[in-house]
Amino acid sequence: MLQPLTSTQSQWVDRTLAGLTLQAAVGQLLCISQFNDNRDYWLPLLERLPFGAARARSESAEDYRSFLAELQTASAIPLLVPANMEHGAAEMRGYGTDFPWPMGIGAADDETLTATVGKAIALEARYLGVNWLFNPVIDLNYNPENPITNIRALGDDPVKVSRLATIWLQAMQEHGVAATAKHFPGDGIDDRDQHLLTSVNSLPFEQWMETFGVVWKAVIEAGVMCVMPGHISLPDYQGYQDRPEDAPPATLSRKLLVNLLREEMGYDGLIVSDNASMIGLTAHLDAEDQVVESIASGIDIYLNADPEHDYDRLLQAVHTGRVSEERIYDAARRVLEMKARLNLFASPQYAPPTQAEQTTFHDAARSLAEKSMTILRGAGEMALNLHPGDSVLTVTIGHLMPHMGVTDLDTFDSELSARGFEVTHLLNPSSDEVRQAVTGHAAVFVNLLKIPVMPLGTTRMTDTFRTWGWRSLYRSHPQVAYTSFGSPYVGYELPAVPRLLAAYGDSTVSQQAAVRVWLGEIEANGALPVKERRVEIRAM
Repeated sequence: MLQPLTSTQSQWVDRTLAGLTLQAAVGQLLCISQFNDNRDYWLPLLERLPFGAARARSESAEDYRSFLAELQTASAIPLLVPANMEHGAAEMRGYGTDFPWPMGIGAADDETLTATVGKAIALEARYLGVNWLFNPVIDLNYNPENPITNIRALGDDPVKVSRLATIWLQAMQEHGVAATAKHFPGDGIDDRDQHLLTSVNSLPFEQWMETFGVVWKAVIEAGVMCVMPGHISLPDYQGYQDRPEDAPPATLSRKLLVNLLREEMGYDGLIVSDNASMIGLTAHLDAEDQVVESIASGIDIYLNADPEHDYDRLLQAVHTGRVSEERIYDAARRVLEMKARLNLFASPQYAPPTQAEQTTFHDAARSLAEKSMTILRGAGEMALNLHPGDSVLTVTIGHLMPHMGVTDLDTFDSELSARGFEVTHLLNPSSDEVRQAVTGHAAVFVNLLKIPVMPLGTTRMTDTFRTWGWRSLYRSHPQVAYTSFGSPYVGYELPAVPRLLAAYGDSTVSQQAAVRVWLGEIEANGALPVKERRVEIRAM
């Protein structure tokens, strides 16, 4: 359960809460997210709207650290500063250790490495000034078509996910940051995207308790400081058995947040909404009602608040009686309690990890990547017959989003070049281009890059008729190696390929490990932590 506050922490909370005006208390419930670090924007905003949490974006890690330090100094009450960092602090480009995505943790199933991941993310995050992390994702990836979870999830086994998630979150919290379990009541059942609609956890409640409920109980008992509900419904519990599409998302459901999460499951920490701009929330209410109903339903801090309107909307709702002052101060207390647990009143910034720690983190990332490599097709035939000086072709098929850190797989190519191979590269080539290019190459590497929620709505390897030729290259060349650096379910779309490797993300270490497998330098011993999708014969 939650770690009790020390007497010093408790006194700070009581004293700070007692000094809050209603306006200041309302401000504590808002997390402002803007993709800039313009002081001329942020500092005047803080004077007008005493927000409780801030999320910004800078060009570099040091710029962000400097900006956050200045913002903390200007704030009368220490700020919560969140970040995703689901696979490491390398969410900040050019900084931090870049680990495989979480499903790689499930595939490796190494508790020591899992704890090191948690420690690394915490120490690197808190040096920047980030003190609140939106992980671990504890969703159970039961549906291969779910576009949210996929490699962001640890797997689909409740016992295994519970074990690894609790190790991960406790390591982060032991090293000075707050962990957030997400997305309550659990994603991974629907095949739709909560960015685009309210997705549905359609399990009967009894079955939910035996699956998702097991994981949620585990992280609550482990003392997770924060829970993030998704824009996801649980109709069987909410009383919408006959009309599940009408059930509101957890972010607007007092029955889920208060009755189930707090009263039945015993959770007493902070509840933060998922991003308030997602259609899974906004489709239910007019703009002026969204923050009001979220807070009234049990959300303590509203993520991605509109700084121009939501503060005033919430204050007005208190004045008209739609939200009680008691509810506002109850939520503000929980915000302050998490700040106290993090000792932000003492020092919101920390020294950087030591050189020895950084070396340990890098070694752990490399080990995790190598241990997670999973053969999906071609066991016993993975190592290719290649020699230095051979010419090889690499083909990336995927949706790149450089501003989100998803770029071409340059490390894969550089690793081959470093071993003496002549590398030719193609990015999303047409069918004719790739068929013509294979001539004269000793091997072809087809690298599939489909990261969850990029683009929205699907985890399938979608492509146009112009580019579909890569799917059958193995019929025209004897050495074609396919690697999925995203979804591990691509074998369902490529049932006949002779060699297929799952690498669980596009991190540098994952690209390096994949090259090592294909060249026979290491074996791929990872275990797929989800059930592979297969065709089933069934009656209509």
